[in-house]
Amino acid sequence: MLEEAPEARRLHYRLLPLMQANFLESNPVPVKTAMALLGRCGDTVRAPLGPPEGGTRRRLAEVLRGAGLLEAVR
Repeated sequence: MLEEAPEARRLHYRLLPLMQANFLESNPVPVKTAMALLGRCGDTVRAPLGPPEGGTRRRLAEVLRGAGLLEAVR
């Protein structure tokens, strides 16, 4: 069990910024925006929510790249 701890810690810290980015705005805006950046869905949300604010999309792209999940900003 202890042999797995370093790998779990590495994964945790690799993905921590992505988990924190889920709270940049109200749910599900950051999640839908990230999934849209990955080409998994559209980024529209229903009222009363709206599109992501200014830097949210850019920050999510940075975080996805840092986690090795996005090659280039779309």
